[in-house]
Amino acid sequence: MATVRFSRGHWVADYYDTKKRRRIERPKGHFENLTDELRAAQALLADRVAEVADGLVHEGYGTFEDAATRWLNSKVAIRPSTRRIYQQLLVGYLIPYFGDRTLRLIQVTDIERFRTELGAGIPDSIKQALIARVLAARPGHAEARAKQRAKQAKIGTRSINKALTVLSMVFNYAMRNQWVARNPARYVEPARDQRPLEERPLDMDVLTPEEVAALREAATPATYRDGKLVTNNYRLLISFAVFTGCRAGEILGAAWNHIDWESGEFRVRRAYREGHFQEPKTRTSYRSIALPGFLLKELKVWRLACPKSPHDLIFPNLDGRPMSYWNLMARGFHPALKRAGIRRIRFHDLRHTFASLMISNGEDIVRVSRLMGHANASFTFNTYCHMLPRRRDSIGDRLASLVFGNKMQTDRDVENQPLFSASENVGESAS
Repeated sequence: MATVRFSRGHWVADYYDTKKRRRIERPKGHFENLTDELRAAQALLADRVAEVADGLVHEGYGTFEDAATRWLNSKVAIRPSTRRIYQQLLVGYLIPYFGDRTLRLIQVTDIERFRTELGAGIPDSIKQALIARVLAARPGHAEARAKQRAKQAKIGTRSINKALTVLSMVFNYAMRNQWVARNPARYVEPARDQRPLEERPLDMDVLTPEEVAALREAATPATYRDGKLVTNNYRLLISFAVFTGCRAGEILGAAWNHIDWESGEFRVRRAYREGHFQEPKTRTSYRSIALPGFLLKELKVWRLACPKSPHDLIFPNLDGRPMSYWNLMARGFHPALKRAGIRRIRFHDLRHTFASLMISNGEDIVRVSRLMGHANASFTFNTYCHMLPRRRDSIGDRLASLVFGNKMQTDRDVENQPLFSASENVGESAS
């Protein structure tokens, strides 16, 4: 990484040239003091980094699209779902806007303009890219309909900030490879939602106990026709989500051998995402969750009727293969919400419901953190602290006692006395 450092009594520029050879160069000239030499070394380094970047342009590293493509290809250890999100942000927003621009010439003001234009609407370059993708995916699709779709497209504040995050990651990768001297995205503030508070979507929409009961009742149970299963057991699946706090992928990947019938625990050992079985999200996601008695009974009944699966799945589709998340939403979850008269929420909000109701019921937050598979209890506390049981805080009274002393205590005793003594009655006090 290019840097200015102090070596042998002088400030020098330490960098790598276009052939990846390390160079240590001292600024030329006479300097009155080390501060002047430091400034000269910084200017020298900026010039050398720019020269290196100019040389790399001819080798195919100079544009944003080149750097972004190489950055994404370098991500060999990320999950398929994460790669898909990165690729969508690059192809959908960043490459259409910055793609053919020289990487080192992109400034903070350019990125701020990108953020502002996305907040006001979809820029023309991004619209044209969307139209081209729609027509490429559907050759028979009318161009007018594709243009109408691009015109109606919107991007939320969270997506804008995700795009800025990926942009910053690309620049960090370019810095590590000596293609640029700094990361301009680092100095850009995130987008802020300008809508009134009541119009903003909730990041966490928790169901009440009554809504949980209504949702369970409205969810479709396993149904049969002529002795053949024709509808999946969405009622049991949704109940499993609410009473275990598992992620959707962990539920869709759950196997019967992950249940310890003697201890009544479910052990999270894998997940199903993006069409593949994967390891749980983090090390702490490997956990054991105690199942309530009613759920164990329903699971035992369901095990006899569950479609046979080569993957030993608890919740397969009717053919025994892994259930699609989108089918779960379209055929099971959203219809149950509608029948129960509950607002449209995310399936992930069932996980938030589990944690929130456990904490509001007085369960230990460290225990809840472990059941959720969080890395540490502080994350759980910061996320769900608003659900902690509350009681009247006497901190104000303690401060008043400190200031007023015994007089404050006397006043409080007077306030706490009954309005009438035992020997008095209303008539006597009125007279």
